[in-house]
Amino acid sequence: MTVAINVERKGVEVTWDAEGDGSGAGADGVTVYAKAGDEEWHNTAQMPNDGKAVLSYPADFTGSSYVEVRDANGNVIDSGTISVG
Repeated sequence: MTVAINVERKGVEVTWDAEGDGSGAGADGVTVYAKAGDEEWHNTAQMPNDGKAVLSYPADFTGSSYVEVRDANGNVIDSGTISVG
């Protein structure tokens, strides 16, 4: 295996309230889904609910991306639009 930096992609960190407000946001594990423009949903692997994740976009992508954080049952516990630039 060779470890190398991928210059064709850029990472963007997103954060959310991992403590929750009684709506399920205190879930043990979450999956972060994101899409930009009219593209299909892209998601990361299920991860611990520590309130942060890194999303990957093409290096030349600029614009907005809609993001949802979902619990293990698929319930949306946080969402919003981020600017990637």
